[in-house]
This record gives sequence, structure tokens and C-alpha cells, in this order.
Amino acid sequence: MIRLWQRFKRATQSGPDTDISALVSREFGLRVRQRKAYEEALTHSSMLDGDTSGLKSNERLEFLGDVVLDMTMAQYLYRQFPDAQEGELTKRKSRVVNRKNLNLLGKNMGLHHLIRAKMRRDEIHDTMVGNALEALIGAMYLDHGFQKTQRAVLLMLKHYGVDEQVHETQDFKSQLHHWASKRKKALLFQVIKDDERAGDERYVVEAMINGKPYGQGVGRSKKEAEQEAARRAWKTVYERRQSNETPQTGSTEQRKGSDTRPGSKTSRRPSRRPPRKPRSSDSKASS
Repeated sequence: MIRLWQRFKRATQSGPDTDISALVSREFGLRVRQRKAYEEALTHSSMLDGDTSGLKSNERLEFLGDVVLDMTMAQYLYRQFPDAQEGELTKRKSRVVNRKNLNLLGKNMGLHHLIRAKMRRDEIHDTMVGNALEALIGAMYLDHGFQKTQRAVLLMLKHYGVDEQVHETQDFKSQLHHWASKRKKALLFQVIKDDERAGDERYVVEAMINGKPYGQGVGRSKKEAEQEAARRAWKTVYERRQSNETPQTGSTEQRKGSDTRPGSKTSRRPSRRPPRKPRSSDSKASS
């Protein structure tokens, strides 16, 4: 299964950027004109603590960039799949526009090196990077308008394999149900967490096979979490099948050498004969 984050080897940067202009040019093919918007896109809300200069965080731009990204992908999918219904289009879009992918995209670009926050660089968590990416798209929209930004975002996403991602049709949940039914195993998706405050990680679901946990998934919706749990469970099933098919180590001769079954040649020990008594002629000769 091709995943968007498996294509991240294609990044071209050789080291952390020291200026946002270099990142925008390399990843999106655009020039930075309204620099103030880009600086705002990189400003985390922690920078506002105690600030009296009127500094703004990137949260408003994040909202704007989220809408631009959604519209960009919606239009792209609408044209790519003219016969697809609303449900299928939504499913395909969610494979690309989700928190995990955005976090990883931002990190791969090196965006975390440019975020301004009142914390150590190693304390900047992945969600902050994904939010900054959305804010950056919002800044590009203000700087270049929708059409240029749309083309630039699609160029970036295609660079990281968006075409393979949206055409992926593998359904691990159905695949796992088929496998379990064929082998008469009980498959159950158990919700172990449902927290409305958790946002993208609201649901945590465990895939149980015959009462044993095989894989856990997290998602904004129950369906998304179940699909991720099924993917992880299928990976577990596949790995166990592979290990069971692995031949035993050791050669035939080595296994024969360790055979201690009754009646086997290697289980017989050489008999110990009592010492031979000296004959009378031997004793005369010695005297």
C-alpha cells in the first residue's frame, strides 16, 4: 500500500532553511512578496504571552489555509473522478487532507526549523508543524490569490505522491473481515476511547480477533479509526503468517545429531565391557 509519507524520500532540501523564501520557492515554486503574512504564518500562539507589540499568531491563517487546501483537493478530485459520488470523493480526500499527512509534510519540508515559539526546538510537536503548513498556504493565498496558490499546492502534493494516494482503493477492514470469516475467527472492532475534546484523535479503536488485540487505530471519526486499526491488524496477521512459514534453522545432519528418540542410532551409547581378566600365561610372563 502506497502511503503519502513513504514518498518523503523525494525531498530535495540539503539542510534546514534559514529563511521562509527558500522553502516557499523550493516546495511551491512561488516568490515571497508580502513577507508579513509569511512571518505571521510561522508565529505560534505561545509568542503572544507578554507581547505588547501587537504580534499575531498563525491561527487565523491556519483557518484560511485549511479552506484553501480543502477547496484545492475537492476541485482536483471532482475533475479526476467524474463518475465518483460524494461519499467516495470525501474518502479519497481524507487520504491526503488529514492531520497525520500534514504534520509529516511540514516536517519533511523542514518547516519546524522556521516556526517561532516560546519553547525549545525539540519541544515543537508534530501538530504545530501541520498547523503552520496550513497557515503557510493561507499566507500564499493572500500573497498570490487562489489560482496561483492552488497550482502551487497541487505541484507540491504531486511531488509527494498525491496521485497514488487518491487512487488507492485497498480496504483493510473488508479484507480483514473476509480473512476472519474464511477461518471462522471472531472479529470485533472495540471503541476504547471516545473523547470529543481530542479533535483528530477523538476515537481510539482496537481490532480484536478471538478476543485478542491485533491492532489499534486513531481517527477523527469512528470509521477512520476502524480502518487504521484494520490496517495494523492485517499487518500483524501477515507477519505472523510469514513467521509460521519460515523453515526451521539447522541442517538435516544437525537435526539427526540431536535425535534422542528410543531406538534411534544416536540414542545408543557404546556398551562398556568389563576389563579382561589376565590369563595364566600372561601372569607367568610378567613374573
